[in-house]
Parts: sequence; C-alpha cells; structure tokens
Amino acid sequence: MMLFGDTDKWIEIRKSNIAYYNDINLYYKTSSGNMLLFKQAGLVYNKEYQKDHPYPGKLFIAQEDKIKSLQAVQTGFNSNFTKKVQSKNTSAIKKELVNIMGETLSEPRSGSLQIVPDTVNTIVEGFSGHPDIIKNLALMSDVDYSTTMHSINVMALVVNFGYFTKLSIERIKEIGLAALLHDVGKSEIPLEILTSNKKLTEEEFQTMKNHTILGEDILKEYKNDFKPAISGALEHHEKMDGSGYPIGKQTISETGRILGIIDCYEAITNDERLYRSAMLPVEALTLIKKDVDKGLFDKEFFSAFAYSLVDKAAMRI
Repeated sequence: MMLFGDTDKWIEIRKSNIAYYNDINLYYKTSSGNMLLFKQAGLVYNKEYQKDHPYPGKLFIAQEDKIKSLQAVQTGFNSNFTKKVQSKNTSAIKKELVNIMGETLSEPRSGSLQIVPDTVNTIVEGFSGHPDIIKNLALMSDVDYSTTMHSINVMALVVNFGYFTKLSIERIKEIGLAALLHDVGKSEIPLEILTSNKKLTEEEFQTMKNHTILGEDILKEYKNDFKPAISGALEHHEKMDGSGYPIGKQTISETGRILGIIDCYEAITNDERLYRSAMLPVEALTLIKKDVDKGLFDKEFFSAFAYSLVDKAAMRI
C-alpha cells in the first residue's frame, strides 16, 4: 500500500455510493492520521474484493477526483433509475438522490454542480409517464431532514406541478433545475444557523437571508449552464407586494413566483423545529392562502399548485 499525507485534501464518500467508484482510487485514514490506498482505480469493489479487503470504515477520495466521482455516481443513478421507476421503488430513488445531491451541494464552487442538469433531465424524462410517483417522492422522507432533502422535495413538487399544468418537458426541466438549486447558497451559511432549533436572532436572520444572493453568485460562476436557475435562487423569498428579500422587488420572474409558493409549502409541512411544529398539508395551504389574499403570492400559481396535490374535485382552496 502507498502512504499519503496532508489529510486536508481528502473528501469522505458515502458508503452507499462505493459500488460506483470502480475507476477511482479509494483511501482510508489510519489511527495515526495518514492516508492509505484501499482500492486502486480499475478494480471492481465486488464480493471477492471485499473478502480480501475488509471495509475499513470511512473511505475517502482525493480532491481532484471529486467531479469524476460525482459523474460516476450520476452514471450509476441513470442506469438504475428506469428500473426503479418501473418497480415504483420510490424509497430507493429518494435515498440515491439524497446521496448524490448531498455530495454535489456541499461544495458547489468546486464545479460539482456540472452533473445536476443531467440528474434533473433523468428525473423529468423518467417520471413523464408516472406523475403519481414523482408526487410520492416529495412525501417520502425516511432520512433526516436537511437542506438537501428540502431541495429534493421542492424539486419533486415543482416537477409534479409542471406535469399538472401541462408545461412542456423542456420547461419542466428548467423549473426542476431551479428547484433543486434554489437553496444552493445555504452551503455558505454557518451550520449553527442552518440547523438552529431556536428562533433566529435578527442578526442571524440577516445572515440567513444572504443565501439568496450567495446562490445567485454561485450559479453565475457556471456561466449560461444554469441561467434558468439563477432567478429562482435569488427570488424565491421575494413577495409580490415588495415585502420579501433580498431586494424587495415586486416584479418577480415566473420561476421565482412558482418556487416562492412551493418552497414555503414544503418547509412548513416538513421542517420540524423545537419552536415550530410541521403543519398538515391543508393547514399549510390555508396559511399560504392568507398570504395570497394579501397579495404576497401569485394567486393563479397557488391555485394550480393546490390542485396539483390532490384530485381537482377533492379540494377547493
């Protein structure tokens, strides 16, 4: 085995993704803090390899292999996706998405977002004939709630909304991409603020607000690749009466208006905090309807979104 130093240049991988790293070197950290080669690129991590090389615990990749590793995970996800959709294995799809997006969104300025459009395209095209499954994807939260989970849930609800309102596949891909990346700026917000179980102070809330501007800044680094998503990252907390943030604008893009409603709904129905209980869907829609009546949210988009959650005849909001 080879010995490596400088442990700051290593990225921990998720055990659930290890089968995708056949063409990537994998390393582990010794008790003394050194890095040793565990599996060389080109070797398949199968049962035979596992027998001779027991799993040592946490595994790492070199920083320079991050994009390659994410592309490998994306390729594996694509190849398994259709089979899982056909079997309606929503739980497995959700877990894989959390794994992929958890690694992808952790350091977005490193170039990792390059795989996100392909992920969204795979989801939109794969679910095109199965709108019932995409709706269930947002409801199934059997892993810890996080920014990644929230972003996946919002994306699923947005894609379902797109199918319900009969948007073109290309437009659904655009708003799905915007939904998955709308909170990308939170990667640069201190963790103690993101995960706080107490109500934020005014100073902390001002810091939190910056995630919209940070998100816009991050996506602009990718030039035109993420142009459809930039307005969503910047505007999803804006309100049509000008009372939102970060700018207080009243002229909000269509993407921003859609995301504003769905982001709010997902957060208040799933994000359980010590100071705030998650709401039931009807309670959440009733609360948002009050803001619609005050002119904060787009009335037509809200109505369409509410109907996209249920059969038309089942609910009148």
